[in-house]
Amino acid sequence: MAACTPTPGETTAEMTSTQTILARSRRPLHFLTPPAVATTLLLAALAALIVFGLIGVSVAKESEAYHGYVWVPRLLVVVSAILIATVLGHLLRRRLFRK
Repeated sequence: MAACTPTPGETTAEMTSTQTILARSRRPLHFLTPPAVATTLLLAALAALIVFGLIGVSVAKESEAYHGYVWVPRLLVVVSAILIATVLGHLLRRRLFRK
């Protein structure tokens, strides 16, 4: 075990106690870091856009007046799917090729 210096106000006995050693050795939860939270929120928003676009496609197909505008929700679905694939590909590359 590596030697540690006590923090101010801490005795040597307190420093070597099992609870203190465990408390110092804990790493923060990696899935709650700001980049991970932001990526999760981004993927959730893009998934919501895909659902919104699919609903838009079904509504546009139902109404005769909106048949000419069905390309708008389809474009929304395609762009959202491409962005999700890009983000997931980036995450997989980082995970697989991490040193």
